[in-house]
Amino acid sequence: MKDKERKLARALRSDGWSLRAIAAQTKCSKGSVSKWISDIHLTDEQIERLKSNQDKGRAKAAKHPRSSKQKWANIRNGIIASSQKEISSKYSNKILKIVGAALYWAEGYNASRNAIVFANTDPRMIKLIMLFFREICKVPEGKFRGKIFIHPHLNVKEAEKYWSNVSGISLAQFNKPLLAISKSSLGKRDTLPFGTFSVMIGDVYVCSRIKGWIQGMSKWADSSVG
Repeated sequence: MKDKERKLARALRSDGWSLRAIAAQTKCSKGSVSKWISDIHLTDEQIERLKSNQDKGRAKAAKHPRSSKQKWANIRNGIIASSQKEISSKYSNKILKIVGAALYWAEGYNASRNAIVFANTDPRMIKLIMLFFREICKVPEGKFRGKIFIHPHLNVKEAEKYWSNVSGISLAQFNKPLLAISKSSLGKRDTLPFGTFSVMIGDVYVCSRIKGWIQGMSKWADSSVG
């Protein structure tokens, strides 16, 4: 009773084949194959190879033009491309003032009366807020300070050079980096190779202006009630 197929299935399993692949090769049901090979234990290397092949298979299937995932990806990409055209590539100072103040309202540190602190991991956001600080707030270059928050095992010097290029702040104006692992980033140790970058400005006048713009925007919410 399928002794030949059973022996082949066991031999293939010993070589690290998957249940699906063995069933296809022997032309037997997965149920039968599963019973034949149930006592055969794979090595750690064989298990890792099977997992890798499964991941590659899923990725290939997801990219197939007729797969549902790929169809939805195409739809999303189309919406993104269309929506992007709704925002002009050119900006006015009025728009930049609103965008910059809104960014600081959402991401900045508002507790200090005398200092401006803005931290983020997105280089595009850092570039945008620096544009706001320079063109709208007219912050002198000498008043900028940079600081990185980074995991101890990462390359601090490389990260500082990276954020210096992104922000345009001289390395000479960088404060001592903070080497620490925050609770919120325990699972992101290698997803942020350059850490978090913080821009600091010690200027009461600029800080007060930004807070005034934020208060002005907050009235929009008040006026919409009722």
